[in-house]
Amino acid sequence: MTTTAMIVMERGGDWPGQIGDATNVVAFGQGCDDLLQSTREKLGTLHRGHQSVRVAVLACGSAEGAVAAGRRAQLARLLLAAVASTTCGRLILSASGCASPQLREEMFSLAGTLTEELGGTTATVSLRFAEALDGRVLRSGTTYAGRDRGRHLF
Repeated sequence: MTTTAMIVMERGGDWPGQIGDATNVVAFGQGCDDLLQSTREKLGTLHRGHQSVRVAVLACGSAEGAVAAGRRAQLARLLLAAVASTTCGRLILSASGCASPQLREEMFSLAGTLTEELGGTTATVSLRFAEALDGRVLRSGTTYAGRDRGRHLF
């Protein structure tokens, strides 16, 4: 089984930059009407093709509030389930460095909740807020959660 990195981009999400040393990257989003369903279908296709997702990135847009947070949580849980089935899987929640305080708070809360759900796995959850200009990451800060807090993901 080969490993794959997967990037799911919400509408308005920034490209997260390089994803570790992954060479097989599947990225989609923004134009999808139902991002959750599209993600399920893409994960099914990868699984049927004997590929496992070791690194998943959810590039969050600027939408905030209960509805957006609920959709984001569903996507994140789906991606977490995919990476948790691999050895040392990683879920990265990513957003712009200029994300609003409310969005940051929602993402920190989601990361904390997901971390509590990691029991019995080697997976990790992290947050990444990056400043971008013309698609290039200028600087970033990453906060780690889970069992392997000192590990650098990017």
